[in-house]
Amino acid sequence: MGHSIQFALLQKEAIGPTADQLKRAFKAFSNLTDADAVRLAAGARGILMKHLGQDAARALQSAFQAGGIGTVIVAEEELPKLPEGRLLHRLDLWPQAFTIYHLLGRPIPVPWQEVALVAAGAAQSFEVHKTATERVTLGFNPFSGVWPKRAKDVSHTIESGSQFLLEILLADGSTRYQIDAAQFSFKLVIDRPGLSTEVKFIWLVREICRQARQATLNAGARSLHEGAQRMTDYTSRQMFLDEIVWLLWRGAHQKRFPGP
Repeated sequence: MGHSIQFALLQKEAIGPTADQLKRAFKAFSNLTDADAVRLAAGARGILMKHLGQDAARALQSAFQAGGIGTVIVAEEELPKLPEGRLLHRLDLWPQAFTIYHLLGRPIPVPWQEVALVAAGAAQSFEVHKTATERVTLGFNPFSGVWPKRAKDVSHTIESGSQFLLEILLADGSTRYQIDAAQFSFKLVIDRPGLSTEVKFIWLVREICRQARQATLNAGARSLHEGAQRMTDYTSRQMFLDEIVWLLWRGAHQKRFPGP
């Protein structure tokens, strides 16, 4: 039995739809609210919706078109696949190349001209912490007298924060490097312990963008390259990755959808 094909709705333009545009489009659908429109306008970059049946995708495209939002329907299986990422914990920057390190510590230079895409962003992350505390009360047994009764109380807390993420994709289409600021040794590239992790990360992103002049930049990397002082927020890591997929798809269809 064949699986049903799922579709994604992609924006045509580099600038995404506004919340007001989406609110007007969503009025045609009983299952979509103004709050959904606000969330989508704030969170989605490039890929507006996924996991749609063909009829739903066409209905949404029609409503979006009426509201002035240009979209394309693409089968999800036809979207670019991101290669397996390699997490980098250290990096050296040189005028001609950046150097990564083999698992055994052997340096491997990567020429700047091989960099095809640079993406950076602060992705919202959530961690659930479980805390167990033991509660002791006194019980009474007519044969053994007073004895302690032990019970465990389990509580859950949710902590939210931002992951500072950097992705570097090479032109060969099969190499992808990842940096998570929390797991990266900045000392080799910027030995300034007094600076915050975000400031050091912004410096690193700008330096990579400056050297990889031919690379496509996502919204987060482009804003830093143009002088922004804060990281661009992404509502989740998946939204961050979806934008990269959209940029790769758009690059492959550049003649049909020109733009920055």
